[in-house]
Amino acid sequence: MELKPKNYIILFILFFAILIGIQGYQLYNTYRLKQREIFADIKKNLDRLEDSDSIFDNNLLSKDIARDYYIKLVKKEITAEGLKNLYKTHAQKTSAELTKYVDSIFRPLGMHVILRQEILGIYYKDAATPLVDGPITVYTTKGTFHNPTELSSSKWLTEKTETNRTQDSIQSREILYVFSVPRKTFFEVVNLNWILFKELTSLLLSTLLILAAFIWLFYRTINNLRKQKKQIAVLHDVVDNISHELKTPIATLKIAARTLQKSPDNTIVAVIERQVSRLEQTLDPLNESQNATSLSPTTAKELQAIFSDFQLCNPTVKLIVEPSLNLPICLNLIDTATLFSNLMNNAVKYGATQLNIRFEEQKDYLSIQVKDNGQGMEESELPYIFEKFYRIQKDNIHDTKGLGIGLFLVRNIVKKYAGKISVISKLQQGTTFVVLLPR
Repeated sequence: MELKPKNYIILFILFFAILIGIQGYQLYNTYRLKQREIFADIKKNLDRLEDSDSIFDNNLLSKDIARDYYIKLVKKEITAEGLKNLYKTHAQKTSAELTKYVDSIFRPLGMHVILRQEILGIYYKDAATPLVDGPITVYTTKGTFHNPTELSSSKWLTEKTETNRTQDSIQSREILYVFSVPRKTFFEVVNLNWILFKELTSLLLSTLLILAAFIWLFYRTINNLRKQKKQIAVLHDVVDNISHELKTPIATLKIAARTLQKSPDNTIVAVIERQVSRLEQTLDPLNESQNATSLSPTTAKELQAIFSDFQLCNPTVKLIVEPSLNLPICLNLIDTATLFSNLMNNAVKYGATQLNIRFEEQKDYLSIQVKDNGQGMEESELPYIFEKFYRIQKDNIHDTKGLGIGLFLVRNIVKKYAGKISVISKLQQGTTFVVLLPR
C-alpha cells in the first residue's frame, strides 16, 4: 500500500523524535558519567584533608576545646546562640587559608571547588532533642553554595568526667558528660556546567551534525520528490495538450480527404498541407522549449486560413469576422491556431450556430471578442471553466465529448503573452470571450 506524502512527513517526524530521544539519552548518560568522574576525582583529593591538619589550628575543631564548650553549655555558663557565634568566629578565621589550600589543589585542574563542614546538632547523652540545633558551620571556603554534594558523613562521640564539690560540704560527686555530634562535609564545583560543556562539546557537535544531516537528507528527498512530481505533471500536460491539439487537424484532414475524393481542388490540397504542417509543429519537441517571442507573429493571411479550415469542418455554422484584420497578431501561428480553434470548437460543441469574431485596436491592447449564440453557462460555473479537466455537468450537455482542457490551454496561451481573458455568459443567450493581447 502506497503512503501519501503527508504520511511520509508524519513518519519522518516520528523517527526524528525517536532519534532526538536516543541522542538526548546518550548525552544525558555521558553527562552523568563525566559528572561522577569529576566528583570521584574531587573526593579523592579532598580525602587527604584531615581535621587535625595545621590549617585548622584557628578553628573550633580541637576535641578538648569543643567538649569544654559543650560542658559549659550544659552548665548554662554559655548559651546555644553564644556557642554558634564561637563556631562562626573560628570558621571565619580559617576560611581564607582553607580557600587558598583548596584552590591550590583544583585551580590547576580548571576547577573552582568550595568546601564546607557542618554540625547537624549537638546531643547530650541519649537525649532525643539536641542541646543546639544545626546546621552549625565548622569550616568553609569562600563562596556561595547552590547545589552542594555530600563528601563525607561522620559522628563524633566525646566524653569527660568532672568532680563537682559543693561549698557547704567536703563531699564531691563525679559527673560524666557524654556528647554525640553528627557532622557532614559538603563540596560544590562552581564551574561544573562549563567543565562538562567543554568535555561534551565534541559529542554535542557530532549529535547536532547528525540531526542536521538527517533533516538535510529529508529536505533533499522531499524536494526531489516534488521535482519529479512536477516533471510528471508537466509530462502529463504535454501529452494532454498534444492529444487535444491533434483532434482538430485530424478532423480537418478527414473532411478534406473526403472532399478531395469527390473532386480535385487546389484549395483542399492547401488545407491538407496546412493541417499536415500543423501536425508536424505540434509533434515537434523543440516547440516545448521555445519562448513565445521566438517565433514569428501570425499574419492576417494565416489567420484567415485558420478561419477557412474551421468553416470547412463546420459548414452549417455561420462565421462572421469583422472588421477584416490587416495587422499581424502577436501570437505565433501554433498558439493562434490553438486559441481560435478551441474557442470556436468549444462554441460549436455547446450548440452555437453562429460565431461573431471581432477585432478592436485599443491603445495598448488588441481586443478579440468571440461571441456565440450557444446554450451559455450559469454564472456560478464561470470561475471554474478555465481549470484543467473541468467540464460543466448539466442534463442537457453532460454527454458532450472532450477532456475539459480546451479553455485551460486558451488561458495558458493568453498568460504566456501577458494578456488577459474574460468571459460573459447567460443561459440560452450565448457566451462571449474577450481576449486582450498586448500590442
